[in-house]
Amino acid sequence: MDNYNRVIDSSIGYLVGRTSRAIVKRLTKKFQDAGFDVSYEQWSILIHLYRKDGQTQQELARIAVKDKAAITRLLNVLEKKNIVLRVPDRTDKRSKLIYLTNKAKEFKGELIALVEEMLREAEQGISFEEMENCRVTLNKIFTNFDSLNYPASKKK
Repeated sequence: MDNYNRVIDSSIGYLVGRTSRAIVKRLTKKFQDAGFDVSYEQWSILIHLYRKDGQTQQELARIAVKDKAAITRLLNVLEKKNIVLRVPDRTDKRSKLIYLTNKAKEFKGELIALVEEMLREAEQGISFEEMENCRVTLNKIFTNFDSLNYPASKKK
């Protein structure tokens, strides 16, 4: 196997990146076609707020694997679109908690239905076992990198 094949064609990083870009493109189109002004990047924040509303920017940055500047930009856009609100934290005045607006809560079901439809498209011709093995493997790879990217937090 030559170096190019090892580094590119069979590289898990390349394959995951290529797949990720295809997912982003498909989901963005599905949202646009359904009339939602929500990008994939914005969705990556919304999904975590749908799971647990009222998180700090720092919590969102960590869980969405984004830097502080990227989260700030995304939240600024979501706030302008009346999708999220920043509320001062009562226990820590320096921090703001991010909450979904009623507008965001109203279209939650429709967004999730579009994502589920896209996931069904992605899994065509792939067995349940193959998908489960893929999920397990990708989660292990993520955990490896997460522990390298955030070593101090693992010691707490």
